[in-house]
Amino acid sequence: ASHPLTVAELGQIVSSIDADTAIGIRDRAIILVGYASAMRPGEVSALNTEDILRKPTGVLIAIRRSKTEQDASGQLVGVARGDNPLTDPIRALDDWLNVRPSGSGPLFTRIFYRNHPTNERIGPRAISRTVQERASSAGFSGVPVSGHSLRAGHATTAAINGVSIERIA
Repeated sequence: ASHPLTVAELGQIVSSIDADTAIGIRDRAIILVGYASAMRPGEVSALNTEDILRKPTGVLIAIRRSKTEQDASGQLVGVARGDNPLTDPIRALDDWLNVRPSGSGPLFTRIFYRNHPTNERIGPRAISRTVQERASSAGFSGVPVSGHSLRAGHATTAAINGVSIERIA
């Protein structure tokens, strides 16, 4: 089973990511937005820029393709600004949007040579691999961290904090 990440572990992972490269900026955003929204890797991969709706306290994300839904109408998930700049998903998202090629289309895209973002969508397996590799280089080598750890960790943390989230499944 995937190890559910705690907020402290999340901080440990993102603080070990080099934020001076496009790939580091993107990976921080994938991990923090994925965690804050409790999304599956496939849902993170499917996001388009137009699925992000700005609000004063954060963003609403329209999640279109979900395993649990027959129709593709999707649902809105709110992601609030974080108090800690290091783990603030909105700040991480904005940092990524500043280096991502402008315009609509896939939110998270492939990067060539660590510093050249493209308009090509990153797939679900690459999202999972990113989470695994970043966790492992932060020292979680013996821990089964996967793309699903973002969703599982959010759900576990929310439950501990007494928050009920209909997306926990």
